[in-house]
Amino acid sequence: MPEQNHLNLNSATQRIEELETKITFQDHSIDELNRALIQQQNDINKLMRVIENIVSQVERMGDSNTDSGMIELPPHY
Repeated sequence: MPEQNHLNLNSATQRIEELETKITFQDHSIDELNRALIQQQNDINKLMRVIENIVSQVERMGDSNTDSGMIELPPHY
């Protein structure tokens, strides 16, 4: 009987070590995913600012065309 208790203890210890290894791997994976998500959000924010600037420029161009009373047609018309 003492030998079986020793085997159960070894088995439990091995299982705990396996679980600890899996948890460590999962923690590392979550940290990597979190860093990637933060970088993606930063990239999205930068792109949104670029789009807002482009929209503002296009609106100003449209305003300048309508202010003159005429819309300039491209040379091929």
